[in-house]
Amino acid sequence: MKKNIKYLGLFFMTALLFSACKKETENIFNMFSDVTVTYTANSKYAVTDYKDVNVGDSVYIEYNIESAKTDMYAACIFETSSAIPTKITLDDSQRRKASGIFKIKMDTRVGKISYRVWALDKGGIYLGDGYKTITLNVLPDYKYWASREFFIPDSVGKNSNSYISLTDGQLYTYNNGKDNTGKIDLGLYRAPVIGTGGAITGYLYNVYALDANPMPFSAYDMSSWTNKRATLVAAPKTGQASAFTALRTGAQIITAGKSAKPTIKSITTGLGAGSLFYFLTPEGKYGAFYVNSISSNNSTRGIFLNVDIKVQN
Repeated sequence: MKKNIKYLGLFFMTALLFSACKKETENIFNMFSDVTVTYTANSKYAVTDYKDVNVGDSVYIEYNIESAKTDMYAACIFETSSAIPTKITLDDSQRRKASGIFKIKMDTRVGKISYRVWALDKGGIYLGDGYKTITLNVLPDYKYWASREFFIPDSVGKNSNSYISLTDGQLYTYNNGKDNTGKIDLGLYRAPVIGTGGAITGYLYNVYALDANPMPFSAYDMSSWTNKRATLVAAPKTGQASAFTALRTGAQIITAGKSAKPTIKSITTGLGAGSLFYFLTPEGKYGAFYVNSISSNNSTRGIFLNVDIKVQN
């Protein structure tokens, strides 16, 4: 009996402790409920919730923020992936209620970008954002073909993917290339580097347009191929990983492409991991061609360049 009473007492003590903890624990979903945020649409550029937009569009975030109990000293507008928010200092007339318009030009990247507006107290402590978020979906204005395996030609079966379309990222072989000449922008080949003693000291990995004249690669006979695309390329640069990553919109690709001035039909100086060159298709589309890596030690699959391509819509 004493044992039962002991367990019963323990049960009530545990229940009491749990009840006390439950009362003291704040819920993240209501601990900042004193602050409310509303978004209005007085301008045709205003967004209040979610919207698809195009690169270059102007967007207004018209916000009203109120604090029921604590004075506000700053309103912050935060964009996802940003390091710090944009901070707007509030004056004495805005301690409990403030309004503003945050204007954005959608020209830095594509995809979904979210924005929140929150308040800070005198000590810079977060007061709340009303649990509201505005999301903008910036529609892509360029195409991105990732991790394409671009092979050097093989002399036996001629079935290596040694031709590529920059328009849709498709790869072609010599065997099916003739029927797809109008789609192919570039071919790939490997040229040996001969040392002073006549020995091969390495290889250059080069690309060419099918209408190049003279044709730098003669191992494949393409003389009967018709409707060859007049694609132009620019001289490549090395160590361009950051530059390629920074191309986040079609407008940025166009600007960089025009600056590079693609005017040649082939690259004969070699491409390596980290190489980047810009191109111009016959349709007038600019793009960037980046080499991620060169796989040259796989005896079963062959030698290929792993490449990424970005081209304006």
